[in-house]
This record gives sequence, structure tokens and C-alpha cells, in this order.
Amino acid sequence: MITANPVLLKFLCSLASCDGKLVDQEESFLRNIFHQLHLDVDEQESLLAFQGPLPKEQELLVACPDPGTRREFLRLAVDLAWSDGELSDPEWDLIKGFCSTFTMRIRTWQELNNWLS
Repeated sequence: MITANPVLLKFLCSLASCDGKLVDQEESFLRNIFHQLHLDVDEQESLLAFQGPLPKEQELLVACPDPGTRREFLRLAVDLAWSDGELSDPEWDLIKGFCSTFTMRIRTWQELNNWLS
């Protein structure tokens, strides 16, 4: 499980709503993460309502300093993106952008699955 790092949580919330909608499955997924991290209700609501810009690359690099943390966070992001049963183009673009930030040469879904295995 990731830490309660606001940069990572904001990225996840942005990912969940990047296709213009936050569906019940995505909200439930996020609330489960928030519960595991012991966030209070106000923090949860603030994150779910987050409409700010995506975290900057440097912020992500600091929040995920090592390959293990990056892999764990990427798995979580992919699980969140698939939680509603589909991976939208905007979600896939954000995931590819995350991979690019960390110089993970992932361009296709198959490459991502191989990398996560």
C-alpha cells in the first residue's frame, strides 16, 4: 500500500475523473484506499473533489523515489483505471505519462502487463 502522500492521492483522484466522470466503482476503490490510509472524512471529500492540475513530474519523482514504490503505485493506478471495467483513452494517456516520467518504456498494454508481471 502507498503512503498517504498527497501527491500520489491527487494523481489517483485525477486519474479516476480524467475521463469526465467518477463512477461508483472508482469512488469505492478510492474510498477503500482512503480508509486503509486512515484519512478522515474531510480529507476524503477534499480529495474526491480535487480539480487541480496533475502533480508535476518532479513531485512524482519525489513521491516515488525508487523502482519498488513506482511499480506498486503503477499497479494501484492500473487497478483503479480498470475498476469500472474499462480503460478510457484519457486514463491510458495518464498511465503512459506516469510511465514516461519514470523512464519506463511502456507504449502498449501488453508491455505494461509484462512490466507489472
